[in-house]
Amino acid sequence: MDQKKLEYFITVAEELNFTRAAQQLHVTQSTLSAGIKALEQDLRTELLVRSTRSVRLTEAGSAFLPEARTAIEALDRARAAVEPLATGLRGSLTVGVLSGLTVIDVPALAGDFHRRHPEVRLRTETSQRGTSGLIERVKEGHLDVAFVGADITDALLRVRVIKKYQVQLLVPAGHRLALRKSVRLSDVAAEPFVDMPTGFGQRRLVDDAFTRAGLSRRVLIEVSDITTIAEYVSHGLGVALLPPDFTEAAGDAVRSVPLADARLSWTLSVIASATRSPTRAQHALLDLIPHHIRRDRVF
Repeated sequence: MDQKKLEYFITVAEELNFTRAAQQLHVTQSTLSAGIKALEQDLRTELLVRSTRSVRLTEAGSAFLPEARTAIEALDRARAAVEPLATGLRGSLTVGVLSGLTVIDVPALAGDFHRRHPEVRLRTETSQRGTSGLIERVKEGHLDVAFVGADITDALLRVRVIKKYQVQLLVPAGHRLALRKSVRLSDVAAEPFVDMPTGFGQRRLVDDAFTRAGLSRRVLIEVSDITTIAEYVSHGLGVALLPPDFTEAAGDAVRSVPLADARLSWTLSVIASATRSPTRAQHALLDLIPHHIRRDRVF
């Protein structure tokens, strides 16, 4: 079992398409297929189920994927111990990204990283389950780093805070609470809410606040992009607990009111696993992030 076979498998597992994987690796499909078959023979198990239309991981393949990534990382660390620091980085890096994220200029970050380290295969990935899904993928070893929206205290994760946002009540301009100096959670528990789906950091933050207060609420509208919540509120579809930073699109049609009985903050962070030693490629990417924060964007 050699590194090339592992890289072949990881790329096919990520793309679930032999044609795209071969193009990314700059090899022929026959070479790629032969490498995967050789790896399966080494392991004496089938890793991929192939058909004329699709490719999917077997149960063994799903279990082997994070281990294959760990093996590549170990090889990278071994090289780092003996190679001069100026030697170019190699390997792969998979980055989890939140939908709608613009405060980090991810394309510019990726371009900068690629120009500095062209031998590292860089891939981005989103999760339909938002922050919860990305955290899970990092812990499982499917993602090397991820941008997430939550206050995180987890011994299994390394966390770098990028930006904190204070949360207030958001109501339509003509709402009965629009001119209040402050409100309590009990004042709005009966209101319909606009929020993100279960599993997203913003949704968990608000759900937890109501649970701690012994209250319940009803989410009428769920949206997957936090920056669109204010527009739904402006049309009278409900209220929201949201950082005022995200209300620009709705303009004067909404009002933000401070909370009197809860101090809530929503945090944008970048995370990595604390159970696996970071690779040189991870360090290189994390060091570039501060240079690609867009001061003209709120999220």
